[in-house]
Amino acid sequence: MRGKTLVKWFGLFLMILFLLPFSAHAAMEEKSLLGVETPLFTLPSTQDRAITYLNEYYGKHHLIITFFPAAFTPT
Repeated sequence: MRGKTLVKWFGLFLMILFLLPFSAHAAMEEKSLLGVETPLFTLPSTQDRAITYLNEYYGKHHLIITFFPAAFTPT
């Protein structure tokens, strides 16, 4: 009984050792979007006016956009 448990753990260990390089390679292939130029766009602001990226921010400021799903809705 103990021998079968040892074989199972050894098999699991070998499987992890075999699959680990594949997961590391997949993580390295993931494309980063840092430094990629954004398309020109217009979004509504919280003050009910349209903000145009090209006219108001392009070349003047660094822009970080975050989205919060249902941020201002009652729960």
